[in-house]
Amino acid sequence: MQNDTHKGVVGFVIKYKISLILILILFSLVKQNILVNDFPNVIFQKQKTIADIELTNKQLQNDNKQLQEQIDGYTEEDLSLIESQARFKYGLVKDGEVFYQINTAVETDNAAESSESTL
Repeated sequence: MQNDTHKGVVGFVIKYKISLILILILFSLVKQNILVNDFPNVIFQKQKTIADIELTNKQLQNDNKQLQEQIDGYTEEDLSLIESQARFKYGLVKDGEVFYQINTAVETDNAAESSESTL
């Protein structure tokens, strides 16, 4: 038998405490998702970002395909020309090659030197 001594608000709270706790949890979750996390807008922004990234990836794949077709279209003579230009411009060397860099010689006036400075 229940004790009916609690009346009014206290009696209501005691009688429906589980329901009130669940309502409080529901309210806090709704507040967190909608007010703090801006729930629906965040989803739409992320979907837009994903769509933009997918579009960029497709464009890059198309660019890569075109460049690969361009490379495949080169003849052996064209490839050797490109290789020589790259070797000259960027100083590239093949495996097993040794690269020697020759600096320009600085010319001095030997008349100013004494005989003691010569070896």
